[in-house]
Amino acid sequence: MTLPAALRFQTRALEADVGLHGSFLAAGTKRVAGALRSARVPCDLQRHEVGSGGEVLHLATLGLPNPPAASLSGPPVPRGASAPGKRLGAAWGGEPVRQPWSATLYARGQRPETARRVLAAALQVPQTSLQVRGALASPGVSVQLLRLPRGLPAEAREALQGPLRSGLLAGQDPLVAVGGATLLTPKESQPRGRAAKRDTGGQADWSCTGHRYTVVVRDLDPRQVSSGLVDESIERVCSEGFINFFELAAFGLAEVRRYEVGAALWAGKWDAAARLLLGMNLGGEGSALARASAAFRAGDLERGLELLPQEGVEGLRGLAMQLLLRRPALEALQRAVPRAVWARHLSAVSRLAWNHAAAVRLTQWPRRPIPGDLIWDERAGEARPLGVEEVEGRHLSEVVLPLPRPGEPVPECTGRLRLEATLNRLAPGDGAPVAAFPLEVSSLLPRARAIVGVPADVSWDISKAGPGPIVDCDLARLGADPAPEGDGPGRGARAGGRRSSRAGGLDGMALRLRFSLPRGGSAEAVLREVLHANPSEFCEGLGRRDEVF
Repeated sequence: MTLPAALRFQTRALEADVGLHGSFLAAGTKRVAGALRSARVPCDLQRHEVGSGGEVLHLATLGLPNPPAASLSGPPVPRGASAPGKRLGAAWGGEPVRQPWSATLYARGQRPETARRVLAAALQVPQTSLQVRGALASPGVSVQLLRLPRGLPAEAREALQGPLRSGLLAGQDPLVAVGGATLLTPKESQPRGRAAKRDTGGQADWSCTGHRYTVVVRDLDPRQVSSGLVDESIERVCSEGFINFFELAAFGLAEVRRYEVGAALWAGKWDAAARLLLGMNLGGEGSALARASAAFRAGDLERGLELLPQEGVEGLRGLAMQLLLRRPALEALQRAVPRAVWARHLSAVSRLAWNHAAAVRLTQWPRRPIPGDLIWDERAGEARPLGVEEVEGRHLSEVVLPLPRPGEPVPECTGRLRLEATLNRLAPGDGAPVAAFPLEVSSLLPRARAIVGVPADVSWDISKAGPGPIVDCDLARLGADPAPEGDGPGRGARAGGRRSSRAGGLDGMALRLRFSLPRGGSAEAVLREVLHANPSEFCEGLGRRDEVF
């Protein structure tokens, strides 16, 4: 946290800042060679939502049917009376009631988490009106349910007959597709046409409880594969689990980290928080956003406003305008910064403290449940201390650490001192009053998180890879991919797995790994344990990223 700004985005520095260090659940095991190349082949990392019954959400059809027609709202009609006509309803103040609308959202590219913004622009609705549960923060493919609880306005209905008629928005990153759903169990084969479809409806009742990941690890060492090292590593993670660290992207990859902004908000340092938000993006090689950030850092709000890009930065523009009008910093933040952005930065502080506490718990205490550890009590709906008589037969995956929240004391547990020390270092003092935050702090994160995760429904195999995908995505299965990557699954691979220098590590032997995690789990954390390496050693796509809103 004291490095020069030019070095702040480097992933190794970030790993040290957020508590990864060299902590692994299986200490002393050998490094497994391999790399995640989803920055070049996005289909190498795919994430699908999983429902409460274990079913996996897939994109089954492209294009959207017209939403239900709007009905007229108004006072309840007494029994025996006739319903009012349109004119009378209008006189009563009735407005057309739009039916809730939902669709399956597919996104592929470097920033799949921005798909909601792309679709909101196409539908001509506010981004905040589209509801999705989390987002994939790494280059790859994401499939999830999208909801519009208040229904589609008239402008959006017109858009359905325009760019969205085909259900496909190409020509930008990420590529976005929308359509109907198919639900499959993890053990079923991938959908192949009409016969494989189990359910193309029921989206209104969908509840995401986890995610199904498909990960391709390329550039394996054939000697490690033949010796069984890769299989042994996966089997160990299946039985013992992995350290459930929060992934790097959750802390931000711009020059100013999310937890630095969050710490200023947590402590009630409103002026500092506003300055940090406006000056987060100093990279970008002379981009308009970088020049604007430099002007904001120099205190020149007018110049910064002039340099801001025209689109995609409405929140930053609004914050700068509020400050230029000499509004108090807290009022400016409350007016201009969306609640989701407040949540993103405040939760980064909690995640940072949790990561450090988890690392200390696993490196300085026995790697087994001990009296005083917290476990989650499903009946009570909260964490409780583990008694001496309960320790026998418990697994480390049952132990949880609390996720701290603004204005709330840290519960008594084995990691309490470390959690409090990290919070005091980041945000010393009593902190801001909870009433100052424009959101419910209880909604930031779950109350607790397991320190060790165990993947479910794991399957894997070793395949020869070429420069293109070796796992199909939903769009490819539908035969509707406008920009297929490479030559398709398995094509272009050389006999014996010889590498091509032009392929840059894409040719050769590759691991195809599939597993399910609870919502909030990290595929990066699983790969970290399987490969016994930190993300900076195996993961592409961890370069700096602008933080905009």
